[in-house]
Amino acid sequence: MESKELQNIEMNDEITLSDIIQILKRRKWLLIATFVITVALTLVYLFFIATPTYEIMATIKLPKSSGMSLSGAAALVLGGSTTSPAVDEQIEIIKSRKVLGNVVKELNLLDYFKRKAKNSEKVELTENQVIKKLYKDIITATSKKNTSLISLTVALDDKELAYKIAQSVIKNYIEVSKELNKDENSYLYDFVRQQLPIVEKELAKVEAKLQEFQKTKSLMPTKEIEQLIQSYSDITKQIVDTQLAIQSAEAQIAELNKRISEVKGLAKAQSYTPTSPQLEQLKKELSQLEVQRSSLLLKYTEEAEPVKDVEKQIEIVKKMINDELNRITSAKVEAQDPVLSELYASLSKAITEKESLKAALQGLQKTKNDLDNQLSKYPEIQREYVALQRDFTVKQQTYTVLKAKEEELRLSTAGMNFNVPVVVDEPYIPEKPAKPNKKLMLAVGGVLGIFLGILVAFLREATDQRILDKYQLTSITGVIPTEFKLPIDSAKNTEAMKELYVKLFGNNFSHEKSNKTAKMIHITSVGRINEKNSISYELSKFFSALGKRTLIIDTTGDFSNLVDKSKALSFSQFISQSDLAQYKDMLYFVIKSKDDEPYVFFNETFLEKVNLLKDTMDAIMIITPDSDSAEAKYFEDIANSSVVVIKPSISEKPKLLFGSLLKNVHFVWIDKK
Repeated sequence: MESKELQNIEMNDEITLSDIIQILKRRKWLLIATFVITVALTLVYLFFIATPTYEIMATIKLPKSSGMSLSGAAALVLGGSTTSPAVDEQIEIIKSRKVLGNVVKELNLLDYFKRKAKNSEKVELTENQVIKKLYKDIITATSKKNTSLISLTVALDDKELAYKIAQSVIKNYIEVSKELNKDENSYLYDFVRQQLPIVEKELAKVEAKLQEFQKTKSLMPTKEIEQLIQSYSDITKQIVDTQLAIQSAEAQIAELNKRISEVKGLAKAQSYTPTSPQLEQLKKELSQLEVQRSSLLLKYTEEAEPVKDVEKQIEIVKKMINDELNRITSAKVEAQDPVLSELYASLSKAITEKESLKAALQGLQKTKNDLDNQLSKYPEIQREYVALQRDFTVKQQTYTVLKAKEEELRLSTAGMNFNVPVVVDEPYIPEKPAKPNKKLMLAVGGVLGIFLGILVAFLREATDQRILDKYQLTSITGVIPTEFKLPIDSAKNTEAMKELYVKLFGNNFSHEKSNKTAKMIHITSVGRINEKNSISYELSKFFSALGKRTLIIDTTGDFSNLVDKSKALSFSQFISQSDLAQYKDMLYFVIKSKDDEPYVFFNETFLEKVNLLKDTMDAIMIITPDSDSAEAKYFEDIANSSVVVIKPSISEKPKLLFGSLLKNVHFVWIDKK
């Protein structure tokens, strides 16, 4: 029997599909309750707890690259176009501190998030923390596959503010992108536009003074005065042109330094100015030659031999400066990198040009000073007139040059508009929140409820020691039980009593007395089950009706509630008397009473009398308490068969082990339906 039980336990370790179905049937109300609770909690969250989040979306078309790869740098030096930017780069620019910092300041987001925080008076919020929150939780930028488009999303519970943030991000990103795409012409264009209003204002002031002079004083300028004024005009134009050329050269040098830093992988643009003693000496020589040239131009034309000789010397010094710069910068190039070589060569050329222009400017300034010296020789009224006319001419010439340069640069930088981001889809305020998606969340909650219900059902099954249905009993014991229905009476359970009779006695329903020894039947239960006594009583009546002389020995004392105690013997009477008291035809009762000593059935005389009755009785039914009781263990040895009564929700799996180990065990299942 023990080996059989161990075999059954091993069988139970393997869970089949039918086992799973039966578990879910047994725990269906637990599963349904878990599902309903999960769905209810989901609904509560959706309608009372969840904060609606609005998503403001926009689509941006990326600009052409202002940065470049190694091949891009070389292409620029050689006059080619740059490559397109990496999308990830542009996404990082959108979410950079420069862009988001401006957004925080423009919309005063620091105060907004302070007011929104719990205990706002105690919260210490910094601009960096707000930028980090925007970067991580609010603003999302993703690339659209195989396109140069970026999808910008701003998610916030305040749809008006989310819309403003989206607009501000786009505006600041475009401004930063424009700044990054600037070249030397762009920087020069900005410089010219800044200077024009200043020069225009100064020109108007000088013009007003000149008109006032002409009204109040009468002066007829001589040819010498007119020639002097014309010289001032020419020199002024040259000075302005030279200054603009120097600005352009400085912008080009800054751009080349920036690109060299990008190629070398530096985080910031590094400014590099080559220098050496020989280079400084050559710069001085160039400056002296330019001053000499400017002085000669006051006496001679540009075709004059002295002027040409000086210009030849200037070209020689320029070449020497350029060679010296190439020698210095070549030492900076690592591993003969061709891109860096070309960039440094361009840098040397730009520096040479800048130094040449600075030297020329010094010469022009010297010439202007010489003109001022000539002016000092004239009478005061003529000096005043020439000074006013000179200032007017200078400002007018400067304004004219700047205006012409502005138009020239405007045309040259017009293509820059194609190098800035373009908003394809403008942001708009949605009517409904994007999150939470109530239908989806409810569906997820329902599915989660089902899985949680199944999980809870299996956990409860694993921890619940009770036996809940007949299938569970069969799967544990491997035995199909006889099923009795409530209430326990002969009318509803005739077939069950026949089935149990056949299991105990076979198919012999004869009224004839058997010559065999009486059948010793031990009836017990797994747990305290009152219906056990009713089943035993109905069985005894059924046996006696079939002509079986039946004796019931009740060790529990519970039969006193079912039968007339006056017609039954107590244990002490059974031991002391020689004859049994017949309760009715073929039926006898021995019931433990309150007056009997504890465990009186352990008395040897009691056991001898029971053995003697085997010859006169057909069936002796011994009723004991639980299957793990001492009485059950004691009578198991003398019984031929055992009947174990199981009741759902009362009987437990561990105690079933004791019942399944009894001799020739038959199980009775009480159906509560």
